[in-house]
Amino acid sequence: MNIVSTLLLCLLSFTRNTGFILRGIFRTYKNHNINKNINSDSFIETKKPEISLQTMEEAENKYNLNWYVIGEATKMKNNVLNRITVWNRDYVFWKNNDNYYAMDDDCSHKGASLSRGKLVNDNVMCPYHGYEFNNEGVLCKVPGLNFTNTPCQNQNTYNIVEKNGWIYLNTVSNILYSPQNISIFEEDEARNSSLSCIFINMPFKAYGRVLTENSLDVMHIGFVHTFGNKKSPSPTKETPPYLVGDYPYHYKTEYDYLSGSESIANKVFGFKKLKIENEFALPHTTIARVKFGELLSTIVTFASPINVTHSTLFVKTYRNFWNSKEDNCIFSKLYNWIGDRITTKMMIATVLQDKSIIEHIKLEHVDGKFNMKFDKLQNVYKTLYKKLVHNITATKG
Repeated sequence: MNIVSTLLLCLLSFTRNTGFILRGIFRTYKNHNINKNINSDSFIETKKPEISLQTMEEAENKYNLNWYVIGEATKMKNNVLNRITVWNRDYVFWKNNDNYYAMDDDCSHKGASLSRGKLVNDNVMCPYHGYEFNNEGVLCKVPGLNFTNTPCQNQNTYNIVEKNGWIYLNTVSNILYSPQNISIFEEDEARNSSLSCIFINMPFKAYGRVLTENSLDVMHIGFVHTFGNKKSPSPTKETPPYLVGDYPYHYKTEYDYLSGSESIANKVFGFKKLKIENEFALPHTTIARVKFGELLSTIVTFASPINVTHSTLFVKTYRNFWNSKEDNCIFSKLYNWIGDRITTKMMIATVLQDKSIIEHIKLEHVDGKFNMKFDKLQNVYKTLYKKLVHNITATKG
C-alpha cells in the first residue's frame, strides 16, 4: 500500500472511529478485583523520606524507588519556576538550558513558597523577604544584611533529570544520598528511533497505586474500553509474571488475546489475534505492549501521587504504523501529524474511560475482597508496593 492510500485509510479510520471512541467513555466497569483494606492516614507524610545505608546495593535500590515523573519535557520553559507536589511534599523546579534543578518549595526562613518567587542571576529569590538561594540550595544573599551561612538556612536539593520525554524527580534529598550514576527505568521502545510517540497527562482523584494496577489489569479492557473484546474478555493464553532482571522490581507477563471488533487492530488492519506484553517497574511505571502482525502499539504510564487521594497519570504511546521516517518530505510530515492526532485523540478517550471508573472507587475499598485468575500481575505489584514503596511514603514514627 503506498503512502497516499494509507493516508486516505487513516483519514477514513479517524472519521469512522471518532464516534465509537467517545461513546464508550462512561461504560460500566465490571471486573476490578483487588484485596485488603488500607488506612489512608498512614500515607500522610510529615517528614522527609529516609533511607538506610546498610549496604550500597540496598541504598541504591531504595533510591531508585523514589523516582517520580513530574512533567513533560516539551512543556518545560527555560528559567521559569514550577511547583510540583509528590506525596504531600512541595518542590520547586526549573530548567536552565539543558540543566534541571529542584529544591524544597517552602523557604527555610519563614516557609514562603519559592515557586511564587523568581530567578535572579540563576538564584531563586523568595517572594517574601528577597532571600536568594543558588541552585545547590545554599542561602547566598540576604538583602540589607551581612550574615554567616549555616546549614539550617539552606534548602534541601534533589536530583532531577529529563529522560525519554519525561522529567523525573527523586524525592530523596541529595543530603541523604546522591549517586554518581543515575538509574531510571527505560522501556525498550525509547531506544527505537523508527517509532512515533505521543504524550498526554491527566489528573485523577484517585490513589496512585490503584491507577497503576488498572494499567496492569487485562480483564477490564472488554468492559471499560470500546476497543476491548466483551464477548471474549479473557486471554486465550498466559505466561505467569516473572522477574525480568534488568532493573530492580521489573516484572513482566505475556498474553494471547482475541482483538475486539471495534479495535484498530481488527477494524482497520484486520488482525483477529493479538500478543500482549504487560510489565511494571516500581514505583509506578507500567508498559502495555500490543503486537499484531508486524505492527506495534505500546502504552507506557506513570501514576505520580500528589497525595493518597489525588494523582497525575502521565502517558506516552509508541507506534510503528501511521508514521513515516522520510525526511524533508512535507507529505510525510502531514501523514505523521495525522497519525499523532488520531493516536492522541484515542488515548485521551481511553484514559477518560478509565477515569470514569477509577475516580468512583472509594479509598477504603481499593483492595476488594478476592482475586481471580488473571489478577496475578496486579497482585505481584501490590505486594511489592506495600512492602517497599508504602514503607517509604508512610509516616515515620
